Amino acid sequence: MFEYFQKGGPVMYFILLLSVYGVSIVIERFYFFYKASFNYRAFMLDIKRMIMNKEVEHALMLLRRTPGPLGAIMSQSLNLVSNGSADLRSRINEIGAYEVQKSEGRLKHLAVIGNIAPLLGLLGTVTGMMTAFSAISLKGANTPTVVAGGISEALITTAYGLIVAIPAVFAYNYLSSRYENIVLETERAASEFVDFIEKGMK
Repeated sequence: MFEYFQKGGPVMYFILLLSVYGVSIVIERFYFFYKASFNYRAFMLDIKRMIMNKEVEHALMLLRRTPGPLGAIMSQSLNLVSNGSADLRSRINEIGAYEVQKSEGRLKHLAVIGNIAPLLGLLGTVTGMMTAFSAISLKGANTPTVVAGGISEALITTAYGLIVAIPAVFAYNYLSSRYENIVLETERAASEFVDFIEKGMK
């Protein structure tokens, strides 16, 4: 692998950087979505029970420790109620939109990597072919080893660009579906929680 990397030329360093960055995003997002995926129904019942039993501080502590957007939305909702904020639903919608957007993290960067990696591979193809034709112009077509070096560079960078791009696109689509599921569950639970708070206030 190291030998192929060296033969790929300078473009390979950019492809390597993209691959390392992509892997870091995938690991971080998998961990985040794993923590943020839980039984929303049971969680809501627990929070409602605490609030009805006047255990608001206990509920706030639990919400602050809850990963994902729902815990932040619900804890800030309780703070708004305790501060007597007007137009509660509108304020919570604003908070929810922000928290949901924040929970996406750097997920879209995977799509960017999936688009850029093949282009870098193509760039490596162009530079490799330039090297090959330059060798032909200088030494003629009777030096196959020199020509083969340029062609090898072209093919290696193309292959590595695709090797990085294909998993990045696959991971982006899979993690996007996980993110959308969390958003749907969060919106449903947050709306239910707002209804519960408004009924309690009445």
